[in-house]
Amino acid sequence: MTTDDYKTRVQEILDFITEIALGTYTYTLPLRNQKDELEQIVVSLNTMVEEIDTAVHQINHEKSKEVFENIVFNLDRNFHITSYSDNVEEILDYTNNELLNMPVRLLIGNNTELPDDLYQLLKHAIEENLSFKVEFKHRSGYIWRGIGYLHGMIAKGKKSYTLSVFKAAYQNHKLNNTGNSKSRSAKYPSQYRSLLLHDQRELVRKLHQYVMERLDRTLPKISVIGIEVGCSVSKIKTIFKRAYGDTIYAYHRRKRLEKAYTLIKNTSLPFSEISEECGFLSLAHFSRSFKKTYGITPTQTRNS
Repeated sequence: MTTDDYKTRVQEILDFITEIALGTYTYTLPLRNQKDELEQIVVSLNTMVEEIDTAVHQINHEKSKEVFENIVFNLDRNFHITSYSDNVEEILDYTNNELLNMPVRLLIGNNTELPDDLYQLLKHAIEENLSFKVEFKHRSGYIWRGIGYLHGMIAKGKKSYTLSVFKAAYQNHKLNNTGNSKSRSAKYPSQYRSLLLHDQRELVRKLHQYVMERLDRTLPKISVIGIEVGCSVSKIKTIFKRAYGDTIYAYHRRKRLEKAYTLIKNTSLPFSEISEECGFLSLAHFSRSFKKTYGITPTQTRNS
């Protein structure tokens, strides 16, 4: 493996570990056709994810049940996607424009039990009503595995197909509104997962509020932030980077400069007051930072 390939693979593994840390146990990371220590790590991670996915729901098995997640694609005679079930976008992370009219083959992973002649298998599957293993590729490169069935359809004399794929999963029973039919429907990937996501969203919201309330000063050490928001340093780094694509300090600096830009364009406040309002230690420091970000000085910005 070349140095660039090695670095890319390491980053893919780190991203996958981040997903696991955030409570995502539904996907696996596809293997490469190489035998090295990185692929051994991927095998171990995939095995661990499958075990965790089962174990977290067995902790309170009385309030959990096994369900089947089901995604459905309607295909035209050329096996291009014409419509799909409303959970496909959430599960695979593609948009409507990316899915419609796409050949379904492009969504299928390398280990799907399809021969080179896709039509031959589909014809055989329809005639014999046989199931076959299907891997769908998530936008991030992860794999969602299930068991597929293909059915031929006739509408107004035209042939089309429905590809239905099932995956065993676990879902916590809802504890309220049990009489409502909607409350009994399967939510993807599970209520347990939804609670985990809720916790992550709450932390992101808390961190964002923490940053925005401190645009007039420098942020303390990240260990201090962790104590104040009740979270570990590593979790802050992971969650914030994932939510905003930047470190908490870089984001804070960007928001301070955005606030300064707004004040320069929409008020007549002196630059020294704006600099202080946005938490810069000196007017010179503020001017350098502003020009580095926007390419022009505060004076040029106001005059423009």
